[in-house]
Amino acid sequence: MDKFLLQKISTFIKQPPRRVIIVSLNIGSSLTGGVRRVVNRNGAVLALVYVLLGVIWQVAFYSAFVTWLQGTTVSTTDVALPTVDVPLAASAIVAVVGLLALQVAAIVSLRTFVGGHTRSIPSEYYTRNIGIVLVNSVIGSFVYGLLVLLGSLLLIIPGIIAYVAFLFTLVYIAIEDENFIAALRDSWTLTRGNWLPLFGLLLIIFVGLSLISTVLSVIVSFVVSAAAGPATGTLVSGVITVPFSLLLLGILAEAFVQLRGDDTRSEL
Repeated sequence: MDKFLLQKISTFIKQPPRRVIIVSLNIGSSLTGGVRRVVNRNGAVLALVYVLLGVIWQVAFYSAFVTWLQGTTVSTTDVALPTVDVPLAASAIVAVVGLLALQVAAIVSLRTFVGGHTRSIPSEYYTRNIGIVLVNSVIGSFVYGLLVLLGSLLLIIPGIIAYVAFLFTLVYIAIEDENFIAALRDSWTLTRGNWLPLFGLLLIIFVGLSLISTVLSVIVSFVVSAAAGPATGTLVSGVITVPFSLLLLGILAEAFVQLRGDDTRSEL
């Protein structure tokens, strides 16, 4: 049995990377195609799920934070955050579960957008290997962030390269059910030769979406705070950014499909 297991591990380690056909990225079609993958019935449903989960997570997180502050010497009298009066352990658990639920929503969203589904979401997207995929997505996201951080500490350029090269790690985990090591490797292979176009795409996304979402968030927060109080304004301000996060996933899905040369058409 041990000999058989060692043979399997050896075979996995020696397995060559997945063969990927590299094509050039078109920034314009990545943007327009990404919008089309999100602006439809499924996109609206996923946005609603994101908003609900985001509200739950925010309230639980802020409640845990304020409850923790109350045990310190810091005054919480002027803290304008949406909270509920529950024990610290309860709010902390709900916050962690909410964060994991948001990660599952990201997995389902990527599967839906890459698959080109616009009218209905296949049930398998919620269930297929979801436990192991969730674990790998959490670990993969952490490792991805760590690689970007280490690259940034060395020099700015290595950090940017790491950010772009491993951009599709979560996509490979969600779509191909890969472990995070294989996903990192395949993302590196897929993006090689397209680092500059991908960097340009990300620059447009972050500058454009960040500017729009920030301005909109500030305006809405100001209006809501004046009408319903600063705590509600903070909550609504956080919710405003949700559709922009979903749009980012849609553009990422379009770029992924384009680079792989897949002919994934949306449902009519």
